[in-house]
Amino acid sequence: MTDAAPGTEGNRTYGDDALTAAMARSDLDLDERVVPARSRFRTLLAKRDIAIAAAGVILFLFFALTTDTFLTEFNLTNMVRNVSLIGIVAVGMTYLLILGEIDLSVGSVMGFLVIMFGVLATRVGLDPWLAALLVILLGIATGTFAGLIRILLNIPSFIVTLAMLTAYRSLALIVSNERPMSMSAEGPFFQFTGGAIYHIPWLIVWMLVVMAIGGIVLKYTRYGSHVYATGGNLQAARDSGINTNRVKLIAFATTGGLVGLASVLLFGYLHVAESTSGTGFEFRVIGAVIVGGTALTGGLGTITGTFIGTLIIAIITGGMVLLGFSQGAADISTGFLIIAVGTIDLLLRRAAARE
Repeated sequence: MTDAAPGTEGNRTYGDDALTAAMARSDLDLDERVVPARSRFRTLLAKRDIAIAAAGVILFLFFALTTDTFLTEFNLTNMVRNVSLIGIVAVGMTYLLILGEIDLSVGSVMGFLVIMFGVLATRVGLDPWLAALLVILLGIATGTFAGLIRILLNIPSFIVTLAMLTAYRSLALIVSNERPMSMSAEGPFFQFTGGAIYHIPWLIVWMLVVMAIGGIVLKYTRYGSHVYATGGNLQAARDSGINTNRVKLIAFATTGGLVGLASVLLFGYLHVAESTSGTGFEFRVIGAVIVGGTALTGGLGTITGTFIGTLIIAIITGGMVLLGFSQGAADISTGFLIIAVGTIDLLLRRAAARE
């Protein structure tokens, strides 16, 4: 028998065997392999998540005790409805942040897509359901476009989407000629977007459905595990056979599609399309995701945490308005909260690294 050359066994190299073994294990324990000391950080992060949830409860009790109408059914329903579109888009943003990416253009894209819905439904005269489908597909196209630029040109997503933030806002102004478009709220489309079912606004129902689907995909599917792996350690994920570019492109496209859905629901609720729609929206979406515990540097995060973060944004905004403060003051408070959460995240990572 002829001895195999050093480093080989028959026609297979030791490297091939290692890669095959890694690929075979990718669906079982890829999280643990791609991020050293992740278990320690997960433990610390769990404590942070508990602290964030506790902070939400404290805020809720504070506003409940300091205002007379905070606990009314109307106010609580209105608070959640007001952040429902934030929650919908925050699902896609959670995927992106876990991947170590970001999309700063979601607010401007929303303004553009709302205008496009207005054009299709009012000027062209399309059925609202068909217009909605086309707008969602257009949203997917905008997200795919951003993802392709990020991947093919290797430009940081921060820069790509920052440029698109200005581009889509300007495009919305041009298409609309800076004039709003509206239509009468008649028919089932407006009932299933801006109406209510058993006193529960459909906007809230849409948010819960999107978050449930997003949470299941992220936690229980192969794609979800690939998202965590790619965000946790890009090179290790590639070495394990994961098409990381495909994973990222799907996340960008999904986020764009969710912005399209949110735009359709916004028109169905307000019955009007304005080019200024979505101004500051990206700040609230990213804020909800960060406050919900998604790691700023990628690799960690959950849709459940994003849901909690969205509710905290709702509590802060709704509570401060009842106390007589403006939306701007509520955004300032949210900004300080984001700084606090980001600081805690950084300190926990340093503590885990030292251990």
